[in-house]
Order: sequence, then structure tokens, then C-alpha cells
Amino acid sequence: MTGGAGFIGSHLVSELIGEGHAVIALDLAWRHEGQAHPEAIQVVGDVTSQKDCVSAVQGCDAVCHLAARVGDWGPGQSYWRINVEGTRNLLAAARNEGVRRFVLVSSLAVHRYRGYRGGDETAPRDATINAYARSKIAAEDLVWAESGNLEAAVVRPGVFPFGPSDRTSFFPLAQALERGRMGLVNSGKAVLCTAYVENLAAGLRLALERPEAAGETFVIGDDREVTWRELLDLFALKLGCPPARLSLPLAVGYPIAAAWEGLYRLFRVKRAPLLTRYRLLVAGRDCHFLSTKARRLLGYQPRIDLEEGVERTVAWYRGLEHGAKG
Repeated sequence: MTGGAGFIGSHLVSELIGEGHAVIALDLAWRHEGQAHPEAIQVVGDVTSQKDCVSAVQGCDAVCHLAARVGDWGPGQSYWRINVEGTRNLLAAARNEGVRRFVLVSSLAVHRYRGYRGGDETAPRDATINAYARSKIAAEDLVWAESGNLEAAVVRPGVFPFGPSDRTSFFPLAQALERGRMGLVNSGKAVLCTAYVENLAAGLRLALERPEAAGETFVIGDDREVTWRELLDLFALKLGCPPARLSLPLAVGYPIAAAWEGLYRLFRVKRAPLLTRYRLLVAGRDCHFLSTKARRLLGYQPRIDLEEGVERTVAWYRGLEHGAKG
């Protein structure tokens, strides 16, 4: 597995080992708590290195490729080098070393956020808004074009993965709620599909194990249709802080974000703008996809409901030392 030290990767390691699999976990570094499962073989390496990829996949019969540069801002060549060329390196290593199954973890960002309720894997992959989306489309294409004798599969997690150890999405969101700095777009009316991490890890395991996964693309999420306002209200309730009520209309925010992005590019500012078009579209337009195909072909069934998932995530957050939260 690549990205084994990451949020999703660390949970997938535990899921696989719990089901009797031996796991080699590759990552650039191993830093935070919860990353190192005592029974996993931890390897420090980089998917942009062909040598590291070959070394990591030796003796494996399946590969799950989680490692990626994520985000909606940054130089396009960096996203391409990691997300596309890194996938190419890992594919080549897997083919040459006799790996059986190759699962690429992609993203619902491959779809233009035009508004989806009950969407599925057949939706057009037409996103061009940022380098991340373009790189994920290219990585998917690469898997299908260069998988050779590999049994390939692609998994797109729900648009909001969350759970314990989530320092990327939930951690800053919780801090913003607690400090009264969290806002809504269009009053939070847009619906989304979450992916509680333990449910997602179980779905990824099935994509690695089940023969029916070969040659298929799957959405893996919680299926429940929830609005951003409902989700943030639930987070606020469990955190014991006031809910977010400040709202920005999408029609007002989008041109502001576009202008902001233009100025940042003009002056070559490296950090991301506070507002981007992508973030506004994710929060302001429906993005709800179903896992019907995964249920039918893989026997996928979310084990943890939304309320319990939020409770577990908040419990983890509350358990962090004050210094780590600051």
C-alpha cells in the first residue's frame, strides 16, 4: 500500500491486518500517532522513484495506491509528477513483479461539480477546474491503458472522507467551528456524500479481495444524503459549540474567488487563497453519489452510521493534547 502513513492509509492497514492480510506500507515519512500498526512492514519511499516502487511491491499479490498530492491549489507539474507519473511507476513495478490486483484510489473531483443527487460511476469525468482534478482523470486513464495483465480497479471515495486521525479535513473544520469562523455557502443547502473512514477502508479491502472488482470503477461512501448544514450542525453539537450560520451566496462568492485566484497567479503567491472556486462549488452544489455498484458487486455495506462516525471522530479530536490542537 502507498500512503500507508496517511489518514485513510493507516485505517486501511488496520482493516487489512484485521482480516488476516500481511501489509507492506509505503510512505514518505511516519510521524503522527495511529500511523504505525505493529504488524505492518513500514517502508519509507517515494512513488516518484521507480526504485522505491519496485522494492515496495516485491512479494505482493495486490497493491492499493493511495499516495497522492491533494488540494485545489499549487503548481500543475507537481500534481502531475506525483499523481500521474507516480502511478505510472507503481503500475510498471506491479506488472513486472507479478502483482495480481492493482487498486487506484481516485476522487469524485474528476466530475465537474454541476450538481449531482444519486450520481454514480457513469457520470462524465469532465473536471478541469484545478490541477488535482486533471491529474486524477489522467491517473485513471493511465490505469486502464497500462494495467496490462493486472486486475485493475478504481475507487472514488465519498466527497467528504472523515474519521479519527483526520488532520486534513476534520481537524481544521473543528477548529473553525470552535472559533466561530466556519461559514456556509448558499445556507448549507447542498447535499453531499460522506465517507466515514472505517466504512471506506472496508470498501477498499473488498476492492482488493473480490474478483468482481477487476476492470471496474466504484464509488465508496456512506450513501446517506445529508446537507452541509446538517453535517456541520451535527459536528457542532458533538463539539459543544455554536453551529455555523454565516452564509455566502455562491453567485456572489464565485466571481470573488475567481478574481482572488487570478491575483495569486499574477503575483505567483504559493499559498492557497482563502476562497477558491473549487471549495465554493463543493460546498454550494449538490455532490451526492451512491455506492450501489459496490453493494451489488462487492457486497459492500457501511458498518458505521453518520452519527456514530461523528461521535468517534469528535472523541478522537477531544483526546488530542492541547498542544497538538493549537
